[in-house]
Amino acid sequence: MEKFICTAFSLLLFLSSTKAQVSLKKVSEFKIDSFYEVGILDYYEKDQVYLGYTKSKDAGVEISLFNSKGTKIISENLYGEGPNEHVSLLSGLAFSKDGNIWGKTDIEILLYDRNLKLIKKTRFLPLSTSTIYFPKKLAMLKNASGENIVITTISNVFSFVFAKDFGSLNFIEGINLESEKSLGLISARSLPIFSKTDINMKNMVAAIYTLSPDGRSFYLTSSFNDQITVFDSQNLVKKGQFDIEHESFDALGKSKLSISNLQRLNNIILSGRNYALHAWDNGFMAVEYLQDISSSSLEKKLTEDKYYSVSKDPAYHRLILFKDGKQISGDIPIPYGEIQMALPGNRLLIRLINPDEEEDFMRFGIFELK
Repeated sequence: MEKFICTAFSLLLFLSSTKAQVSLKKVSEFKIDSFYEVGILDYYEKDQVYLGYTKSKDAGVEISLFNSKGTKIISENLYGEGPNEHVSLLSGLAFSKDGNIWGKTDIEILLYDRNLKLIKKTRFLPLSTSTIYFPKKLAMLKNASGENIVITTISNVFSFVFAKDFGSLNFIEGINLESEKSLGLISARSLPIFSKTDINMKNMVAAIYTLSPDGRSFYLTSSFNDQITVFDSQNLVKKGQFDIEHESFDALGKSKLSISNLQRLNNIILSGRNYALHAWDNGFMAVEYLQDISSSSLEKKLTEDKYYSVSKDPAYHRLILFKDGKQISGDIPIPYGEIQMALPGNRLLIRLINPDEEEDFMRFGIFELK
């Protein structure tokens, strides 16, 4: 397995003559001893500490901190009704600028110190709700008045099932921590793709976003989209947009995005979809997307595993790289694993998966963009 990963990413990826040559080179690896699933969501560079979660033995979620070698610093399940706990399931986690820990549920924003002691809890009334089983990366903005805004729309979670039309949909929502008011921040009308999207797609559409490392730009796309829209993160005014050239994305070739126009097998959509955005310094960013799957391939996969999901299969994930808003690569395969996050220095953290055996630890590789 190790040989496969090194071989696949030590070679330069072949791209068209109009695009640059790009490679992903593994520069280090660490493991976290755990029988349970571990996800890493954020990194505090000053202290070289990772923030994530551990799926605990009681099926709950522990907030976990790890050092750069993968050693667990602290891990606790804080779900409960105690003064230090959260009463709803966690849906988001992130480091604050000073190294404390933000947490989010569907009704509260929490601030913990590094010992997971509660500093502050803010209750809020959500404009919409969504249920997820493991936390995602939480995003924080500062508005033009310097007030903290927490993005309450969780990236890559399908949370628009109650939308009656896209024209009136708040695509991105948040909470102002000073006023404790819920806010509609960016409407679906801001993304051109929704002018050709039928409302019957509402339970398939997710907001997908990331912040630039300097916090000045907010990048936004959606599950079925061939553009990335850029907003000023303080006033959320649109700054521009740029196109994505996917190599395998059948749905985007249709004149209208509608369920009736999508190929399906047993009500499973075969079309690809955008999955995540990753941003680095120096103008680099990437879109991660799922390629189309054929009906015969899906049928074979489901015969082998009735719980098979394309989103959980690394073989169908691809990266497309951009520099200063211009696409510089075609589809780039990813090592056999799941991208966790972008790291400083044009690097990616990837949870490596060995499909041939079950291990009693989780392996993570750090890959540098060359």
